[in-house]
Amino acid sequence: MKFSRIYYPFFIFLLTVAFQANGQYVVKRTTGNTTNTTQDGFYYALPRTVLQIDLTLEHVKRIPGPLADYASDYLGVNDYIREKGDAIKLIDAEITQGFDADPEQFFYVQFPAERAKDEEPASFMLTDKGTLLAFGMKEENTGKTEMKETDQTIIMMEGDERFSYFADYNRTRKVDTIVRKISIDTVTINRFLYKTSWVDKSDKEKANEAAKKISEIRDARFHLLSGYQEVNYGESIKYMDRQLMKLEQQYLELFIGKEVKTTEQVTIYYIPENGKLNDILYEDPAGNPVEISLEPGNTTTQLPEAPLEKQNSIYYRIPQSTVVNISQNGITYSSAHISVCQFGVLATASLNRTRLLFNEQTGSLKNIIRE
Repeated sequence: MKFSRIYYPFFIFLLTVAFQANGQYVVKRTTGNTTNTTQDGFYYALPRTVLQIDLTLEHVKRIPGPLADYASDYLGVNDYIREKGDAIKLIDAEITQGFDADPEQFFYVQFPAERAKDEEPASFMLTDKGTLLAFGMKEENTGKTEMKETDQTIIMMEGDERFSYFADYNRTRKVDTIVRKISIDTVTINRFLYKTSWVDKSDKEKANEAAKKISEIRDARFHLLSGYQEVNYGESIKYMDRQLMKLEQQYLELFIGKEVKTTEQVTIYYIPENGKLNDILYEDPAGNPVEISLEPGNTTTQLPEAPLEKQNSIYYRIPQSTVVNISQNGITYSSAHISVCQFGVLATASLNRTRLLFNEQTGSLKNIIRE
């Protein structure tokens, strides 16, 4: 009996330690087929940052007018489009942060072999992409919101590649006079016959008519604005003046040409990589690249690169604050301050009597409740 009184508490202590060891979660990093997954459990991944970059590009097409050879003679201008040309330039850029599962950061959570009867069941919550969202939390407390992804290309065109009033005046009426002489005795009679036909106008004739139309439109605008008709048009005078200006511009385009602008939106998904802080996102036909540059901060430099392996602990990520710039030809079109998961470090959080909530985008620890 003396022997039992001495070693019975120690025996109870050993059983308690053994039971606690069996009730521990074991988290292992997956390394191919070498990971032991014979024990029941599940996989989860840490998120990696994916940048959605929307580029707004302007395509400018320069088209010479059909009467460009006569622009100097009839209008007295030298600044007109002489040859066809295309140019694409960046006019705007937007950066949106997203995430997906990092293929290099997968872990296997091994369930405890035994569980106490009075122990509450623990719950793990994952996102739709397989990343860890919460431990021991109820779904209504996670604050998870559904994000709708839209992928669309918007093309807006300003102007028309056709030239108005050019095809409408390419025919003209030609009248030939035929004189037929009729002699009766000593009397000679001249009989005139007129033969009418339609022939193509020359470019010079078209240029002459177009120049006259421009002159007539300008005279009409002067008479309208100077009150030549002595009629009170009221607010209608603005509409008439705009229409005359539009008509004049269409005739001027026959000589000086036009620029047709097309606005297109291109969406690019970019995954930042360690050691690669500058990259080319897009290159236009002229060879001008749209570049992305990343400038990581030093918010995680004081943290250990590899966390200590602990029983009943789970891995999560502390992201690195990074400045992302989108530029072309030395001009910055967009700049954003984003937390990039890949540039951060790993850490562990204890599962002992805790409730954990993680950020869906970055995988960082958002909320912890110690019971």
